[in-house]
Amino acid sequence: VGRKMGRTTDWWSLWIGLTSFCLAFAIVYAVPYAAHSERARYVVPQPMGWDGNPLDAWDAYGAVGTPLLFVAFGLQYAAFLRASGRIAQQKTTAAAYAKGFCCLCAVATVAFWVGRNAWCSKNGLGYAVLSILFGMVISNAPGSRPAWLLAVAADGEFFIKCSLVLLAVEFGVIGRFGWQSFVVSWVGSPVALVAGYLIGTRLFGMNAKLSLLVSVGATWCGASAISAIGAIVNPPASDISVSISVVAAFTVIFTFAQAYLAIGVGMDDSVAGAWIGASVDQTGNVVASAAIVSEEAAEVAGIVKMILNSGLGILATVVAFWWQMRPASTADGAEKKPISLYLMWDKFPKFVVGYLLCSGVLTAVIPQIEGTAEGSAILRGIGTLNKWWFAIAFVGIGLGTNVKELWEGAVNSGVVKLYLVTNAIDIGLALGLAYAVF
Repeated sequence: VGRKMGRTTDWWSLWIGLTSFCLAFAIVYAVPYAAHSERARYVVPQPMGWDGNPLDAWDAYGAVGTPLLFVAFGLQYAAFLRASGRIAQQKTTAAAYAKGFCCLCAVATVAFWVGRNAWCSKNGLGYAVLSILFGMVISNAPGSRPAWLLAVAADGEFFIKCSLVLLAVEFGVIGRFGWQSFVVSWVGSPVALVAGYLIGTRLFGMNAKLSLLVSVGATWCGASAISAIGAIVNPPASDISVSISVVAAFTVIFTFAQAYLAIGVGMDDSVAGAWIGASVDQTGNVVASAAIVSEEAAEVAGIVKMILNSGLGILATVVAFWWQMRPASTADGAEKKPISLYLMWDKFPKFVVGYLLCSGVLTAVIPQIEGTAEGSAILRGIGTLNKWWFAIAFVGIGLGTNVKELWEGAVNSGVVKLYLVTNAIDIGLALGLAYAVF
């Protein structure tokens, strides 16, 4: 365990998230400003809202502070790369990683900048959507992408996990949506998962391992769930790759489709957030999708998805137990995993621990500084750092999405068909439950 705490991406998402949380407090208390002032609103460097002139988005503080902020982010990323041994493993130099990270930051800055335009904000084209779109444009344009750029882009999901720690809120906010979030998360998704698995194996005649991977990816938390369950059932590497690829490709579509459908039908923000949080597959895409609707929707979606993610360790243990109990003739030669509390903890997303720790800190601190300049700025500051990490992550997700290759590799495998059916069940159940309890 001690070795993993210093080397794995799971643990480092916690360490970087906590460091960024402390960075937010440092900035809030180091920069002078008055309560509820414009500087308090933009205490963490970022582009400001603008309408006609793009340069109105920047003052000297933002123009100088934003690169310095990226230096702080880069140092954290560099520490992770060194501790995890990633540079040696991938034969990519530190300078190449630095160049790739700078490029992601640059694209994220442009997305953030354009997203702060009044028209873009009004029409749902915020930083989240634009970051993914810009990344996809670069990825799917003619020509090849440099290896140093793709090496950093591959860490998009890791950056997302780092940023999720910064979704921390006072526990009172969780209490406001608590039991409803558990109902939407832990009722609909397990039912859809079982239904998808049975449809894949009995109706479509697919391999049990592949059916399970696709179903868990469509109903739980995408690539993270596929990877966790894959470690238990030991499928061929190609099954994991195609499952993750199909989930990632279609998730991009549903990221936009569900958000704009919610806006189009005038869905209540809380209902929309719960629906998106429970049915959009990848964690980062959940936040991106809900952010299109509203901040309240993003808050609810984040809580619902956090609760769903927190059950990944439990899901892994249940699957491990069930997989060992299956008849030997249908076990597909899988090596059986021992069932233990360690397995549950090992599969438990560590960024959830950071989320809970930071939420506990805010619950204790916010009442003490309420009414002060710092009290008016701290939640905005943490939220801005969260958005910066998300923007960088979303650029990476976009860069990693090659629509043509993914489609060609999956269209004849049955994976696409099963994913769409399972996801439709998950979307329907999540929508019904969201309307029922929110």
